[in-house]
Amino acid sequence: MSETKRYGKLTIVVLLVLGMVLGGLFVSNIDLLSDRQDIGRSFMPVVSADQRSLQEFSETFARIAENVKPSVVLIRSKRVVIAAQQQRRNPFEEFFGGTTPRRQEPRTDRGLGSGVIVSEDGYILTNNHVVDKADELTVYLSDERELKAEVVGTDPRTDLAVIKVNSDDLPVLSFGDSEQLRVGEWVMAVGNPFGLSHTVTAGIVSAKGRKSVLGGDSYQNFIQTDAAINPGNSGGALVDLEGNLMGINTAIFSRTGGYQGIGFAVPANMARDIMTRLIEDGKITRGFLGVEISDLDADLAASMGLDDDKGVLIANVIKGGPAVDSDIQKDDVVLALNGIEVEDSDALRNRIADFPPGTEIELEIYRDGRRKMVEIELGELPDNPSQLASSEGPEKSPASNIGIDVMNISREWTRYYEMGSGVVIAKVVAGSVAEDKGLRRGELITEVNGEPVSNVREFVTIIRQFDAGEAIRFRVQRGDQQRLVGIRIPVE
Repeated sequence: MSETKRYGKLTIVVLLVLGMVLGGLFVSNIDLLSDRQDIGRSFMPVVSADQRSLQEFSETFARIAENVKPSVVLIRSKRVVIAAQQQRRNPFEEFFGGTTPRRQEPRTDRGLGSGVIVSEDGYILTNNHVVDKADELTVYLSDERELKAEVVGTDPRTDLAVIKVNSDDLPVLSFGDSEQLRVGEWVMAVGNPFGLSHTVTAGIVSAKGRKSVLGGDSYQNFIQTDAAINPGNSGGALVDLEGNLMGINTAIFSRTGGYQGIGFAVPANMARDIMTRLIEDGKITRGFLGVEISDLDADLAASMGLDDDKGVLIANVIKGGPAVDSDIQKDDVVLALNGIEVEDSDALRNRIADFPPGTEIELEIYRDGRRKMVEIELGELPDNPSQLASSEGPEKSPASNIGIDVMNISREWTRYYEMGSGVVIAKVVAGSVAEDKGLRRGELITEVNGEPVSNVREFVTIIRQFDAGEAIRFRVQRGDQQRLVGIRIPVE
């Protein structure tokens, strides 16, 4: 009996222990379930917040596109060109060497681009190359209206133009302050690539203040963007995330002719100033200093006793220009204009051009180890300053008759060329020996007669050593391909 009781008590103890264990497990499961629910509750709001942010970001782009598209137009141009057609020579001409007059055949060239409506009464801002030499312009609005347009004024040096249509209450795109635009900001490009009406692309501001994009005597301060820009986008809008106009899309850097992630836009501040002057006067007049200028490098600055390479070297004073009557001399270094420092030659050119002719300016220059102030009254920039320099300056070199203009390649661009230095062909004259030899705009000349060239000054120095009738050898690079081109200087 006593043993039975002992087994009974043991059974009760075991049951109690088992009950406590099972109870603990039950409580633990309840806590675990509660923790899992808490974890779920903590994760769900985060996912929702991310989704809302993406939706709001997407909504911003959609809203901007909806607001901006009506203010961007498609521009189609027509230009009638008279092309000469060669007639076959008859047997008498074959024998006697005579010629048959050429028959003139009209041909219609067609172009397309984009524009931005900047006033309710029909003024439209676009690129000069979109409307240049056009005989007829037609503007297509987003509401499918077609309107004839007339050119108000053009400025080839900034590649800007203003045209006008006869209409009222047009949707206007507001200008933003392009100086406040920062590298890395989101922007959108709106235009008509390949005639695809009102196409919207997005990207960021890749850089600001880009130079050496256009050739010749252009005034450049481009915004660089990776928003897709293609042929037909020219003249279209580059806008920020508030839908303000920040630039006029103008050019691309490409080896294929299409988008490769590098596009350029004229800043809105520059475009607005040019637009206002074109509407008021129909043309642009600029201040003219009458000097040839170039950038300093570290070695040249050190040799002149300067601490750094900030400043602009006066390479030559143009005869007949405003600077002749001032105290400016060859090899002076311009450090500041009206008390504001100048960084490089492009900055000085742009600032001089902003002044109207007749403005008196003050330059701080460095000469022979000393600084001094020089006052000068600006003249009016002629259509071709280089002609003024050559007509009244040194005798023109026969080598200039080969038919090309070249420009320096900036440091930012050297990575696109395997050899890293040279001069870019900015223009090839139609009918010149250079054109006959296959030289093309945008190609890189890296050597002249076996001598490397890294800038325009070196290039000019070498070719001036040759006389009419002599041959010059150029090493030319296009993309990754190089070739040698021999050109004989024409005898006039």
